[in-house]
Amino acid sequence: MSQIELYDAIFRRKSVRKYAPGELESGLMTKVVSNLTSLRPLFPEIRTELRIMTNTDVRGMFKVDAPHFLAFFSEVKDGHAANAGFMMQQMDLFLSANGIGSCWQGGPKPIREVRGVSELEFVTMLAIGPPAGDPHRSIAEFKREPLAKISDVTGSDELLEPARLAPSAMNNQPWFFTGGDGTIHVSTARSMIVDRMNQISAGIALCHLWLAATHSGKSVSFRSDLSAQANPPKKYSYVSSLVVG
Repeated sequence: MSQIELYDAIFRRKSVRKYAPGELESGLMTKVVSNLTSLRPLFPEIRTELRIMTNTDVRGMFKVDAPHFLAFFSEVKDGHAANAGFMMQQMDLFLSANGIGSCWQGGPKPIREVRGVSELEFVTMLAIGPPAGDPHRSIAEFKREPLAKISDVTGSDELLEPARLAPSAMNNQPWFFTGGDGTIHVSTARSMIVDRMNQISAGIALCHLWLAATHSGKSVSFRSDLSAQANPPKKYSYVSSLVVG
C-alpha cells in the first residue's frame, strides 16, 4: 500500500471495539500477512517479529472480542517500545484504509501456551477483524488536545497536525514536540506506571510525522540528537528526532 493511502487514513481511522461475527475473508487476511513484510522500522537495528493470533490465544484486561490479534515481539533495546509503536501504526493505518477494524490493546497478552512462538519479548498488539459498523470517522469526531498544548514548534503545523491526531494509550497524548528549522524532537511523558505505553504512543506519533513529511514531498530521516536528549521538556523523556529537508 502506498504512503499516500496510509496518510489519508490518518484523518478517518478510529479504534474499532465491536466486530462482526466470523473471521476476516481469506483474501483480506492474505493482504494483511503480505503487508507485514513492508513495515519500515524506526530503529532498524532492533530485531522484531510479528505474529497473527486467534481470540483464544490472547487474554487480559480490556480485551476486545475480535477474531484475530497481531502481536509484536522485539529484542529489548533502547527505543524498542517506540519502534513497536512506529511499525504497528503503519499496520493500523493499513487496516483502516482497507476497511478492516483494528484496536490497540494495552492490557491483553498472548497466553503462556503461545508466548513461546517467538524468542523475542512481547511488546504490544492490535485486535483485528471485520467491523460491526463503519470503521471510519469524520475529523470532527477526534478528541485531541490543541497543538499549543503539545508543541512549541512554529511553522510546521502541516506535519504536527497529523501527529496530533495519533492514537495513544488511554488517549492520554503523552507526547511533546520541540525544535524547528527542519528538525522536530519528540519526547514523551515520564511515568512509573505507563512508561512503556507512553513510549509506544510516541512511536505512533512519529509514524504520523513521518507520513506527513513524506506526503509533503520532503526528504525525511531520523536521528538521535544529543542536545535534545540531554535537555528534554520537564517531566518528559526524549525519544527521537525527525529531520526534514
